[in-house]
Amino acid sequence: MKKPRIIMFCMLLCLLIAGCENRDSELYEQGMAALEKEDYVTSIAMFQGAVEAGERLAESYRGKGIAYLNSGEYEKALEAFENSLSSMKYPNDSFSRDVKLYEVKACMSLEALDQAIGICDEILEAKGDADAFFLRGRAYFLKKEYDLAKADFDQAVNLEENYAMCLDIYELYQESALKADGNRYLEMAEKIVPENTADEYELGCVYYYLEDDQKAAEMLNRAVEGGSVEAFMLLGRIYLDDGRTSDAKALYQSGLSGEGFEAAANNGLALCALSDGDTSGALTYIDEGLKTADENIREELLFNQIVAYEQNHDFAQAKNLMSVFLKSYPENEEAIRENQFLQSR
Repeated sequence: MKKPRIIMFCMLLCLLIAGCENRDSELYEQGMAALEKEDYVTSIAMFQGAVEAGERLAESYRGKGIAYLNSGEYEKALEAFENSLSSMKYPNDSFSRDVKLYEVKACMSLEALDQAIGICDEILEAKGDADAFFLRGRAYFLKKEYDLAKADFDQAVNLEENYAMCLDIYELYQESALKADGNRYLEMAEKIVPENTADEYELGCVYYYLEDDQKAAEMLNRAVEGGSVEAFMLLGRIYLDDGRTSDAKALYQSGLSGEGFEAAANNGLALCALSDGDTSGALTYIDEGLKTADENIREELLFNQIVAYEQNHDFAQAKNLMSVFLKSYPENEEAIRENQFLQSR
């Protein structure tokens, strides 16, 4: 439904430290451009070239670490982040914090929870930090130290009132069959007044989890009017889940003529076709959607393509596509489960 919150690119931090680094940074800039395009192979190569050329070492190692992190090479990511910190020529608290938070993400992915907690402790020694409290709480939660987790989550929400953090905390509880304990964070989020389209989408997610489909639909419609593709996709899902297929189809058809909505609309129409047993129609919509899809919608389209071939009893093609899919999206849990089924066919 939404991207993991954790950390976004901190371009300002790069600019802050850039003034103290080598100004000849062509390879670094090429690495950043590839990173923004999610071309991690090229990004890693460019950042490695920058490192070898001595260009903006701290930033280049950081960028390399982000690329490794996003491509699932967590040990290499952690090493790059450590090199970034050790390569800093001048103290910069904001840059150090940013890299350390990425380090925590790498540690969490490696299930090195105590190491993640230790890094968060270092950040929190300097000052209260919502991200560090949230990530340390998540590590405690995964260790099943729920009282410590709750204390950190509460600190995080008190420091930074936003929907995304409340939703992330709720989802942790939900995934651990502790949904009732997580509901309090939805209730906190429900009290936040939305200020923009992104907030309207997040509040729609809150109502969706609270199983108030009417309020969810109202808020998501507002976000769709503001141009939110994510809200468009969730609103369609609500209609389909409620059996309102005609409303879902009407929504998706309207998206075909909306700038930026085409891929999501084709994906939705493919879902409608699959629910009607029209696998040929679904594949046509998927092929059309792939022409304009960004990476997030592409993942859904490619997965639905596999489902379409599976429904069409073409298991050989479904297996071939699944093999390629899992190489690109190894952490897609739904695909992992579906692959187990396919291997039995």
